[in-house]
Amino acid sequence: MSNKMNCWDHFSCPRSRFSQKPDGSHCPVSLIGVYHGVNGGVNAGRACWNIEGTFCSISACGNPPDQRGIIGFKENHCDRCEFKARVRAEEGNTFQEDRTVRLPE
Repeated sequence: MSNKMNCWDHFSCPRSRFSQKPDGSHCPVSLIGVYHGVNGGVNAGRACWNIEGTFCSISACGNPPDQRGIIGFKENHCDRCEFKARVRAEEGNTFQEDRTVRLPE
C-alpha cells in the first residue's frame, strides 16, 4: 500500500480508528474494508464520498458537526470537496469514482 493521504489525515479527523487521538464513535470510512486499496487508500480513506454515515464537519464538508453524511448530502456536496479533488488529481485517469455504500438499517 502506498503512503497516499487518506481523508482522516487530510481533515485531521479524530473519528478514524487510525487517528492518533480517537474521539467518540469511529467513522465508517475507516472501518469499511470493501474499498481498501481504491485510489490507493486504506479502507475507504480515499473513497469517503461513497460511504454513507460519515462524520462530516464544518471544516471538512460544510455540514454541522457530527451530522451524519447521508446519501443526499453526499450527492450534493462531495463533488465540491477539496479532498476528493485532490484524490482525483493525484490518481489522474486511474481515479475510481465507484458507488455509494449504504449502512445497514
